Amino acid sequence: MRSLIDICSALPYTSNPGGTGISSVPPLIPEQLKLYCHHGKSYELWNRSFNHGFFIMVFMLSGRRTVNIDDCSYTLEQGEVIIIPPYARHSFGDEYRDFESLMASFVIHGDSRRLHCICGRSWKLTRREEKTIRTALGCFSRWLDGISAAAEEAVCHFAVLLRQIQSIAVPELNERKLSDAELPLLTRITAYLAANRNRHVTLAELSRELHVSGSSIRQTFRKKMNVSIGHYQLVQRLRHGIRLLQSTNMRVAEIAEKVGFSTANGFMLAIRRECNGATPKRFRKEGKK
Repeated sequence: MRSLIDICSALPYTSNPGGTGISSVPPLIPEQLKLYCHHGKSYELWNRSFNHGFFIMVFMLSGRRTVNIDDCSYTLEQGEVIIIPPYARHSFGDEYRDFESLMASFVIHGDSRRLHCICGRSWKLTRREEKTIRTALGCFSRWLDGISAAAEEAVCHFAVLLRQIQSIAVPELNERKLSDAELPLLTRITAYLAANRNRHVTLAELSRELHVSGSSIRQTFRKKMNVSIGHYQLVQRLRHGIRLLQSTNMRVAEIAEKVGFSTANGFMLAIRRECNGATPKRFRKEGKK
């Protein structure tokens, strides 16, 4: 098994300009996610204070590092993690210059109160959570290599990590243990859907490919995502189609076929229904701005 440091060595030193993400579907699905690595020996932002409108996760791969958040100072050791909340004043100390850390910035719309509860506290990830990070990073690296479907897989795996660590804020939920049976299945479902987002995947197909009963798949997905598998697929296919409208000159009929609609009219009607009456023409115009 590759180490986290090995996987991080393939990530960019600074944040990927565009980042990746999918629509915010509860609970705790990042709408935008950037993963990158910092090497202490070449770090040049010492003693500068920052204030960002998104969450920041700092995970120590090796060495030590000081993080200052709103006048409180924390020294992170190898294997420890901390989450900085949006709009918090933060900086990084300069007493430790030999370290490697994984950085993640992400945006979550909706109810993120429980995530806020664990911000500004450091703790050590479990082996299961480290494995989840490793999987998310692997998908993110594949996305950087041009495999577009891996972007949504990376976001889904990172969302799994966020759900796993929520028990720090609400220990009585004990999600770190309860998630053992459910989260791996959820990850397999979302990964399979991401890899086949150019068409509608039936519950029977999921059951056959994942070797799990259809009722278990449906119940797990609904419980954890608060949305049906069918509607989740529709939203993801439409988002992919909208990105193609904004970034390519493909005809609407071609895009409709590429994202799994049999006719251009069906694609346009779905966009209008799900996007408050918007049309493909509007999204294409936005992409040219």
